[in-house]
Amino acid sequence: MALNIYNLPYDLAPGTINPDKSVIIRCYKAQHNTVRNKIILHQNMINLLISGTKTITYPEGTVTVQEKEFLILSKGNCLTSEILPEHGLFSSILLYFSHELLADFFIKYKSSLKGEEPTDQKPYLIFKQDPFILNYINSLDLLLQSGVALSEEFNLLKLEELLLYLLKLYPAKLRSLLIVAKDNEDMQLRKTVESNIGHTVTIEELAFLCNSSMSTFKRRFKRIYNTSPQKWLLLRKLQFAAELLKHPDQRPGIIYQKIGYENHSSFTQSFKQHYGMTPRQYQDLNVKP
Repeated sequence: MALNIYNLPYDLAPGTINPDKSVIIRCYKAQHNTVRNKIILHQNMINLLISGTKTITYPEGTVTVQEKEFLILSKGNCLTSEILPEHGLFSSILLYFSHELLADFFIKYKSSLKGEEPTDQKPYLIFKQDPFILNYINSLDLLLQSGVALSEEFNLLKLEELLLYLLKLYPAKLRSLLIVAKDNEDMQLRKTVESNIGHTVTIEELAFLCNSSMSTFKRRFKRIYNTSPQKWLLLRKLQFAAELLKHPDQRPGIIYQKIGYENHSSFTQSFKQHYGMTPRQYQDLNVKP
């Protein structure tokens, strides 16, 4: 069954949000674990994690954020999974803002743009929650729980407060948000599929991450790799497994998870069909005593 696609922040309150002109601050809570929700971020988002674990898959790869961390996501397509803490709900505070507002921020505070040029061009940035950030989260949480309506001016000030603090501590890292690489379609497809070899991402989800229909994705994939996505991914996973098996500390019972198989038996069957022997037999032959 196809997964739902969530358009954020528009789905928060259809018809009442103008994110191009406003900073949106929302509290988000979940009572159940979720796995690989399809998300279209129409704006940049700051995710201030309070409790639980969040995993995000972009075309460039997958990152997991724990409690005491937070992240900034650039607009675009991604998959998200959320794991509840041992006791309680998954909880976070979200701030949405446009590229236009981000550009205005850097123009307004251009005197602070000093230091090294940004080098990291990933669509996400991860930061630790230090005492200042913890106090910032607590103050927002108290305001949101109070039910007091927050004005657009207040929301903008809170966004600028956080961005200014990050600009002071991590200038090059924060400025990289402005230069997220815009690769051509073929390069983006290559980066997407090759970055997700070791993850349980379906062909449908890869097409989504490339912002393509299934038919378009398969047609482009065939033109680039001269084979189908299913055959190519299977071969690359098995080749990756074979390389890992050459190391004595890499057991078959662990490797199948690293290359994105959901169980050991299906991995063993696929490996034997391709290499003519089980992973254990292959390892015994290729690991020097």
